Amino acid sequence: MKKGLKKLAALGLVAVMALGMVACGKKDAGANSSQTALAKIQANKKLVLGTSPDYPPFEFLVSEGGKGNVVGADIELAKKLAEKMGVELEIKTIDFDALIPALQSGKVDVVITGMSPTEERKKNIDFSDIYFQGKNGVIVKKGDAGKYKTEDDLKKAKLGVQKGSTQETYIKDTLKVIGYKGLTAVPDLVMDLKNGNVDAIVLNDKVAGINATKYDGVEIVKDIKMTSAGEEEAMAIAVKKGDNKDLIELMNKVIKDLNASGEYDKILADAVELVGKQDKK
Repeated sequence: MKKGLKKLAALGLVAVMALGMVACGKKDAGANSSQTALAKIQANKKLVLGTSPDYPPFEFLVSEGGKGNVVGADIELAKKLAEKMGVELEIKTIDFDALIPALQSGKVDVVITGMSPTEERKKNIDFSDIYFQGKNGVIVKKGDAGKYKTEDDLKKAKLGVQKGSTQETYIKDTLKVIGYKGLTAVPDLVMDLKNGNVDAIVLNDKVAGINATKYDGVEIVKDIKMTSAGEEEAMAIAVKKGDNKDLIELMNKVIKDLNASGEYDKILADAVELVGKQDKK
């Protein structure tokens, strides 16, 4: 009889301890759930970046030491963010259309992948300030800039464009040009321009400006009227909706400082150059 009482007492003690542990767990979970987005990243000591590395010079793959590494202007921006937060950077490569679900599920902390902050996307996720904004630009052979005054002039030319870019969409959907030449690397397009294989290259205006000053024998078309070019290409950092005010404030501060100092333009120029180096391998 006493043995049975002891067993019951022991079971009761175990139950009390178990309830205490559950309560403690719930308390800890509650404390963790009350953390802001930035606090969680800093507690984990790493910033998990989601990106789709198929949009050079912003993000792309290079082969180093027998394995593929993700590089580009967006990756350098992510490194600056991680440095500011005092954490390590972890990169997860994810297909573009799966990035927002990855952000919503907590698989990644931020998405930096040349993503435009559209009104439709803003319904599901939040964005930082714009870190890069540009519009369509055109580079041609030296002395040919005067040939291109309007979009109709572009339609008559053999155009080159970077594959997968918003400019390729512009050429196809807006200009309705079919026989254009699409290449992955901008330096290849410039070489085709210099060799006479294309008449003009449509790029983001900042990328066009970088290449026009980098290569001899080419120039940017400054006065072309592109009335139906559509919205300017804008890029921002995406984050999960929620308690992220401190995270967005930090990101906006980094973006502001990089643009004010001109450091982001250098980052972009270095990324453009790296694309060219990879293509020559």
